[in-house]
Amino acid sequence: MAVGTDRRATDQGPLLSVVLPAFNEARNVGPMAARLTEILAPFGRFEIVFVDDCSKDETLAELRRLAAGDPRIRYVSFTRNFGHQPALRAGLRHAAGDAVVLMDCDFEHPPELIPELVAKWRAGAKIVAAQRESAAGDVSFGKRLTSRLYYRLLDAIGDVRIEPGSADFLLLDRAVVDTINGFDDHDLFLRGLVRWLGYPLVKVPYRQGVRSEGESSYTLRRMIDLAVTGIIAHSVKPLRIAIYLSLIFALIGVLLLVYSIVSFLAIGHTVAGWTSTMSAIAILGAGQLLVLGIIGEYIGRVLRETRKWPPFLVGETERPAAGPAAPASDLGVDAHDPPRRASAGS
Repeated sequence: MAVGTDRRATDQGPLLSVVLPAFNEARNVGPMAARLTEILAPFGRFEIVFVDDCSKDETLAELRRLAAGDPRIRYVSFTRNFGHQPALRAGLRHAAGDAVVLMDCDFEHPPELIPELVAKWRAGAKIVAAQRESAAGDVSFGKRLTSRLYYRLLDAIGDVRIEPGSADFLLLDRAVVDTINGFDDHDLFLRGLVRWLGYPLVKVPYRQGVRSEGESSYTLRRMIDLAVTGIIAHSVKPLRIAIYLSLIFALIGVLLLVYSIVSFLAIGHTVAGWTSTMSAIAILGAGQLLVLGIIGEYIGRVLRETRKWPPFLVGETERPAAGPAAPASDLGVDAHDPPRRASAGS
């Protein structure tokens, strides 16, 4: 049975699931599990689902130890590093709760906010989005500036509006989770998708916490990749911008040609030297490369979609091996499947 099937008919699933992607977080998963267990205890039924993105440290070993000691702690481990967004997707397909909270496991997303998220959900919100309201010292000026500019750009050209300070710190109702699990897109920008769906959304402000241990693995390259994915997933306007840019650079070329002719006929001398020629070539070449780069980004993503390769592969879950591995068409490991340590594709 694939994850994403209806679990509510049995009424056996946990009320609340918390999904936490983890990459090289061996020193954080234990304290986070303990803190979440304390916070979630008043809710009665809950589960904590860690998604190990093929960590290079002892994260997986620590998750095995935690799962062996508490059946409410579960984990998914990838066969290789697939990234943060695929980890969130795997967690959604593995979670069985009536509501699912997505958050990071480094304490920058404060777990103390979960009761407020649940309260908003119980009041009727299908999506509860935590929105960071950091003081000046919590995030560097450069990161705050680039984040604000990026969301303004996405707001201007995209089909959704994402407020500055938004993050993948969300509570999703089971109806929303099932809808997202029905998407088979390879490149998924979750914080944009949940807004595009149109379900009732409530925002809850929070103050960013302090990382407990280690250093962030979210490098500049990964942030750029996520930004590009967000734009391409929710807008085709960059393709139109590429057309406008090509027209602008063509106009510049025509103006340079007119200037050369006028200089020769009216003023009596030709355009001086190779500098102006090389400048024109550089401008036009840069424009062409920019246009090709934008088109290439879209074509590359179309290629990934047409290949139908899974966005991630599950190498292991908290259950021991029992029988043959699941077929590649499985979406993950379901709460009611036979126990296994799987190599299921998703």
